[in-house]
Amino acid sequence: MKIKIIGLRSDETKEYIVKDVERKITENISGFEIVEGEEFDIPIFAVATGGVEGQFKEIYRKYSSPYIIIYNEFNNSLPASLEILSFLREEGLKGVLIDLKDVSKERIERIFPLSGERIGLIGRPSDWLIASTYPVEFYKERFDIDVIYVPIEEAIENFKHIDEEKAANLAGKLLSNAQNVFDVDLVETKKAFKFYLSLKEIVEKYRLNHVSVRCFDIIKPLDTTGCIALSALNDEGVIAGCEGDLPSTISMILLKKISHKTPFMANVSGIEEKDSRLFVTFAHCTIGLTIVKNYNLRTHFETDKGVGIQGFFEHGPVTVVRVGGKNLDEGFVMAGEEIGVEFSASRCRTQLRVELPYNAKDYFLREPLGNHHIIVRGNYKNKVIEAFHLLDIKEV
Repeated sequence: MKIKIIGLRSDETKEYIVKDVERKITENISGFEIVEGEEFDIPIFAVATGGVEGQFKEIYRKYSSPYIIIYNEFNNSLPASLEILSFLREEGLKGVLIDLKDVSKERIERIFPLSGERIGLIGRPSDWLIASTYPVEFYKERFDIDVIYVPIEEAIENFKHIDEEKAANLAGKLLSNAQNVFDVDLVETKKAFKFYLSLKEIVEKYRLNHVSVRCFDIIKPLDTTGCIALSALNDEGVIAGCEGDLPSTISMILLKKISHKTPFMANVSGIEEKDSRLFVTFAHCTIGLTIVKNYNLRTHFETDKGVGIQGFFEHGPVTVVRVGGKNLDEGFVMAGEEIGVEFSASRCRTQLRVELPYNAKDYFLREPLGNHHIIVRGNYKNKVIEAFHLLDIKEV
């Protein structure tokens, strides 16, 4: 990620002060690339002295919200920073004050959790995602995310020259570590890993951070599914969403950045009310194996082909998230408790049953932001709300 530091000082005699502040910022955010030109991801305003409010007002329109303002305890830096923050509030813009002593790479990343990401859209969004499709250019404008479209045919073509032995070795390990295997063999599992290796080539070729795959389009030509491929990529830190659902993939990225845990993308498969309590069942055929206690292997639910994962999720606190809305400016987040569910062959293979606050009923049944929702272990609701605020996302 490229950072541009804009130093502000009252006059030329204070140049040494702003240089000292810029040097300290650079040291504290090592890991970012510091640039001076006009190609950057994040601007940082270094308020070195007082008397710079007018300078800021002259240039702020060149940049976008939220504005990061670094202050220090000397030279009237803080008073000027407070005036700037008040000005931004009057303009309806967001600003974040950070003490020079507290500046860090992690702190900046929390303010811009999505900036600079590169998502590969492998095939177009699935036809049934009628409430979850936006022009690829919109993601750059809205979140500073680059979406790189790659035809699904490229992934299919890659599949044909994947090393059979390498795929077989990966398949053997997955099969040997499974608790149980139902209607799946080495041949099927090898095909699933060939698709994984095909996607890996695309990730490397286009320098992608994450992918979202129109996975159903590979079933007929390759006679397999994408469940294992997406599971393995997620375990490696490459967020991989199903069905070309970019809003859900972005929700996954956001939750991963906040929790530092691998998220699970799932269908809302059942809603049950009982004694003024609300239970929501989530299910999908792919989940990262690093976040389950153990797993069974079964066929993919809708097609009875390929390899789907029945992961056993550890019971306990979870956070459920979804970003959506007409302009991707609405977000749902609730903390709940995963309590376990009896397996049903009539649902996707990994199945969770989450008790959520009863008022979530109105959201799911009246104003949902889409079908797919993202689950991660632990309660990160407050941190997600903070991220929503910085990203101009209204909590619903």
